Amino acid sequence: MFGRVIVVLLLLWKQEEVNSLRLVELRVPTHEREGGMALLGCQYDLEGDTLYSLKWYKESREFYRFVPKNEPPVYYFPTPGVNVDIARSSNTVVALLNLTQESAGHYRCEVSGEAPLFATVNRQKYINIHLLPRTGPHVTGLQEQYKIDDIVVANCSLPPSRPKANLKWLINDQPAAAEYVIGPWYRVSAERPDAAETILQLSFQATSAHFINGAIKLKCQATIAPLYQRETESTHYKAFPITATTDPPDVNKASFSKDYAEPAENSLATLIIPILYLILV
Repeated sequence: MFGRVIVVLLLLWKQEEVNSLRLVELRVPTHEREGGMALLGCQYDLEGDTLYSLKWYKESREFYRFVPKNEPPVYYFPTPGVNVDIARSSNTVVALLNLTQESAGHYRCEVSGEAPLFATVNRQKYINIHLLPRTGPHVTGLQEQYKIDDIVVANCSLPPSRPKANLKWLINDQPAAAEYVIGPWYRVSAERPDAAETILQLSFQATSAHFINGAIKLKCQATIAPLYQRETESTHYKAFPITATTDPPDVNKASFSKDYAEPAENSLATLIIPILYLILV
């Protein structure tokens, strides 16, 4: 009886010792761009135990395993959306390449100690995969110059993205008033049905207060947090009305015309006199 108690106590002591295996930190990005890469980090403290295996799962499907006693120690199980770079992966880091929409999901790291208890700890995080626009926001409809009371109308559009982008208009570096902004509108891409183009319109009547040093600065900002922020800026100058004016008399022109007329009259007289003389004779 006493011997059994000793065995149980030893097992409990061993269980407590092994349970000290800790998963210290899980480094999994919450947002990554489609076509890019991601590094998954799993830092653990064995606390006297011996590593039996480290496994990575996407949702409930295992895609990577590291077993130090095996040769080779690394195993990769093909999984949709998960493309592992074996050369850059180890017992603490897994590199994923060429991320796609299917790459989004929960990623779990599981660390197990050696026999006989195989103590196991795990933790997971979710990765969002964003489709980012290839360019910045595009603005149309603006003129180079505006007069007071002119209506300023412009459209700001961003190429297809996933998720939908957040567009914002600024006038002279200040957010445009809510009554100046119309939209946003979304247009699903024919090439990528999972993505949408975003459009936001600006419309307001120009006043003297809008012109600072004779110009209005307009800016459209596009954001897909936390991976993307681009903006397009333009400056538009104040146009002044053209008024009709009468030129003052040009003294030099009048003088020149008079001087030119006198020789012309003398030349005519020299022609008429000989003709009259011939007729009379």
